Amino acid sequence: AFYDLQSPVTEQYRTLRTNIQALSTSKPIKTITITSSTHGEGKTITAINLAISMARDLDKKSVLLVDADMRRARITKYLGIKSEIGLADLITNGNNIDDALLNIGIDNLTLLPAGKIPHNPAELLGSAKLKNLISVLKAKYDYIIFDTPPIVPVTDAGLLGSQTDGTIMVIQANRTQKGVVKHAELILKQAQAKLIGYILTNIQYHIPAYIYRYL
Repeated sequence: AFYDLQSPVTEQYRTLRTNIQALSTSKPIKTITITSSTHGEGKTITAINLAISMARDLDKKSVLLVDADMRRARITKYLGIKSEIGLADLITNGNNIDDALLNIGIDNLTLLPAGKIPHNPAELLGSAKLKNLISVLKAKYDYIIFDTPPIVPVTDAGLLGSQTDGTIMVIQANRTQKGVVKHAELILKQAQAKLIGYILTNIQYHIPAYIYRYL
């Protein structure tokens, strides 16, 4: 979504953006949790590309991408950015929010890194401090996208998903078993996270020429 604006994959992220916006007819979806069943399904790459696509909407919506994976934070690594403080520091130490927010050179898009990896990420994500922080951030941004750990190994995504407007599960094609996905759904449901959709990654398919020329 950043390097090749005309690629079919970028167009798929635009479609995803449109579909999410279409779900906001009754109640606006401003905060979105991105998770997966297990590691390596593409949730972080999905979160980054979705955030970029939303930031490049012609309506000029302000977007905040939050690395809420305080176990294996990857967003700053993927973007080639170094950060001193982030989400964990805001919750634990009460750092100033503005000191943690990063401008990554894309209009309308701001990044909140994970910060120093804590020993108790689940407790931080389930805290009243995080709930208050989300309220403050919702007043500043039109959309907030949270990248979280996989839901089956740890409970983090469920804790955050219960506090956001919707949760999206990333599933890797030809890898993740149906039973694992069903188990992940059950965990999210038990956590009272609102599952609004799925993203299937690693799809290999042929695009006919008469469709490709429009992408």
